[in-house]
Amino acid sequence: MDYQQSTYERTIMSRITVCVLVASFFVMSLMFSACERIQQGVAPGEHPMVPPDDGDEVIKIGMLYSSPVPGTTLPGAQVAVNELNAAGGVNGVQITLIAKDDTNDPRRSAELATELIAEGVLGIIGPDWDPQSRAVGPLAQSAEIPMVTTYPTNPSNPDAGNFVFMSAYTDNYQGELIAKFAIDSLKAKTAAILREQSTAYTGVYAEGLTQFFTNSFTAGGGTIAIQESYAKDATDFTAQLTAIAAASPDVVFVPGFMPEVARVVRQAKEAHGMTATFLGGDGWDNSELIPVGGAALEGSFFVNHFAAQPEASLTTEDAKQFVAAYTAMFGGPPDGPASLGYDAVRILVQAMQRAETLTGPKIRDQIAATMNYSGATTIARYDENRYAIKSGVINTIKEGQVQLHQVIAP
Repeated sequence: MDYQQSTYERTIMSRITVCVLVASFFVMSLMFSACERIQQGVAPGEHPMVPPDDGDEVIKIGMLYSSPVPGTTLPGAQVAVNELNAAGGVNGVQITLIAKDDTNDPRRSAELATELIAEGVLGIIGPDWDPQSRAVGPLAQSAEIPMVTTYPTNPSNPDAGNFVFMSAYTDNYQGELIAKFAIDSLKAKTAAILREQSTAYTGVYAEGLTQFFTNSFTAGGGTIAIQESYAKDATDFTAQLTAIAAASPDVVFVPGFMPEVARVVRQAKEAHGMTATFLGGDGWDNSELIPVGGAALEGSFFVNHFAAQPEASLTTEDAKQFVAAYTAMFGGPPDGPASLGYDAVRILVQAMQRAETLTGPKIRDQIAATMNYSGATTIARYDENRYAIKSGVINTIKEGQVQLHQVIAP
């Protein structure tokens, strides 16, 4: 689910007038939707993006996203813009989304953020990853432009200042969530941890989740029996799994990303005969999880931001509407990153709708005042650190599918 922009397109977009910019983005949005539909066997053109009304006055919102991973924050944001424009935009003024692909590069993300600020955006959605978020945050803070991140979960993301907010939960929240689930629901007494070594962003993510899981699991009376690590892109986990199997833990926490997490579980079950329950974080939310891990994943659990299946388990009408709108537009159900793109746009725009004037400080104040937000997820409020106090879900792999197991209320 990629939305690609060439260097030529980005260069042109940064130099042309606002009207041409809006039109260009609309055309590219249609191209993205068409590509998605071709991949998924859905005829292009059935549900195009709703463009802003013709006219000089538009609300410009910038977005920084990464391709190819996570890949779906932009489609989620597009669904939100569609719905909001159909409902009147911001107090009768239509919204245009100026989206730029930072290609998962913090330096480029900062360059694109500077372009968006120069183009007069009233808010920034994204970026999708922690390093990019930390690169862009100071720029948004200095320009007094509200920024709502999408996929980043590191607690340090809002450190740049009071214009930076998160739409995802933090790593400490998800680490505590899965640890509490292991103790309360699985009755686990002992746990093993197998994480990526801290040599890159993914390793830093794994290290943070490891610490938060450990703190919560031991505070709840559990014991960490053994901790092992692996290198990024590893394919053979024999040594680590042999040691873990000897410790006979009740659960094994694997806080990492694809494809390693699926390889770990498959080798543990098929080559080592392990019967422990495997647990993960939101890094498991990947369409290749089951194709790579296969039947070995059955009965595993992982924390996530959102789950679209089964629909009967969705707890709010807003969540059901999101799933229906996304599926109609892109031919398949949304995942966790899509829900974050959707919610980030809606949080920002609802703050604009409440603001006395469309200035950065007024919009920021209204984001901070968000209470009882309901969208793809629910957010009770923002705390003093600008963390979203929000819902989370526990997913399970059952009958070869990722399914919602439990919704955790904020």
